[in-house]
Amino acid sequence: MKAYTDELFFIPQIIYYVNRVCTPDWVIERQNIDFHDFTFVLSGEGEYIVDDVVYPVTKGDLVYIPPGKWREANTSIENPLELYAFNMFLFDKEFKPATLPLPVISKLEYDPKVDHLLERIRQYNALREATSNMQATAQLMDIFSQVLVNLGVVQGTGSDPRVQKAAAYVTENISRHISAAEIGAAVGIHPGYLNKLTVKHTGKTVSRFITNIRVNMAEEALVYEGISVSAAASRFGFSDIYHFSKVFKKNKGYPPSTAKTLLR
Repeated sequence: MKAYTDELFFIPQIIYYVNRVCTPDWVIERQNIDFHDFTFVLSGEGEYIVDDVVYPVTKGDLVYIPPGKWREANTSIENPLELYAFNMFLFDKEFKPATLPLPVISKLEYDPKVDHLLERIRQYNALREATSNMQATAQLMDIFSQVLVNLGVVQGTGSDPRVQKAAAYVTENISRHISAAEIGAAVGIHPGYLNKLTVKHTGKTVSRFITNIRVNMAEEALVYEGISVSAAASRFGFSDIYHFSKVFKKNKGYPPSTAKTLLR
């Protein structure tokens, strides 16, 4: 599966949601769909048939069928399916139609975060309050992010709590020098192993991982708070303005002095 390095952003419009425990005679009749089918198989066995290709499904499978496909499905009589199923329209950040970079069937390892998010959506659907759909949409966007990281479509800290904890430690101590040994001690792992984790999940060594966070936070302050380059260097842990400018340009491709003009 292709690994994406550019920003991915997907906005779902949920048109149907169900946590279904299938009866033995459950089927989806053959239909050419005009929406995205995004379905988690919680248990059981069955088949999804997409453009006349049969895909056996079982616990841990994620089914994704984009618009324009012929879809049908059935369940095992002896071992019926249980599903979390979403039908939705999908847009990119410019609100143009989009498609998730996923195959028809993906095998997911158990992820307690995804499980928790699905349960939250089930609760919002049951409450039917004024903001329930908005909250469910936010949870589904979080699920997209987590699934894409877990499947290796993108790299990110989300799939490992130790890397998340390391990122949190850096942001909490952003104004001063931080070593890999210090972060490792805070996270509870050897700095060498921490380096392996950051490379695996973000593609960056610990040093580059720290620098990336510093530069991104500095850029945000320059653009949205309007602080000076000198103030940004001091606030985000750079030894002097010259070092900051050099590192910033190396990472972003433009100097910090032009960030506000370029990004607003």
